[in-house]
Amino acid sequence: MGMGLRAEAKQKTRDRLIEAGIELFASEGLDGPSLDAICEHAGYTRGAFYVHFKDRDDFLAAVMEEVGRPLLGVLLSDQGDDLDLDRTVNGFVGMVADGTYPLSPVGGVKPHQLLDACARSERVRKLYVKLTEEAIERVARIARTSQNRRRVRLDLEAKPLSQILVALVLGAQIMLELGVDIDVKELACTALGLLHR
Repeated sequence: MGMGLRAEAKQKTRDRLIEAGIELFASEGLDGPSLDAICEHAGYTRGAFYVHFKDRDDFLAAVMEEVGRPLLGVLLSDQGDDLDLDRTVNGFVGMVADGTYPLSPVGGVKPHQLLDACARSERVRKLYVKLTEEAIERVARIARTSQNRRRVRLDLEAKPLSQILVALVLGAQIMLELGVDIDVKELACTALGLLHR
């Protein structure tokens, strides 16, 4: 087997393991599936797993990278002519409502599981912080665009505004997991009402 084919096969194995992790974490949570279950679901052995990942947390970081950036791209696209804070917030609410947001009550991944992973793994924590900071920057750009179009109050600085919105999302995730009776759509409408001119 040539070097190119070996590299391609190795990448295919890694990709399939990550796919299996995404599927099982979505249905069973971060702590549910064993490494053996993930490997079996992917069609590989633990040996193949350890060729690509040093441990479960290294694997979790790879899964987060695979899910996180594309999610930010879909949810917080800060490119194009249709940038609008209302549209962004309503898009998020829609993902929570239909269960496609990874940390929604319908999904298997719970916020406390992600925070536990951050507490035990510096790599996972740094990646979660990086993704959160990226979300804040994207929301800030969207907020600035909405301000420039006179759709959002001009007396608010975009970055602190975006930090508040991301904190609201993180807090709402925890409240939903705890079973606090909140209406995410109503929460979003109230937040947007405070931001409008």
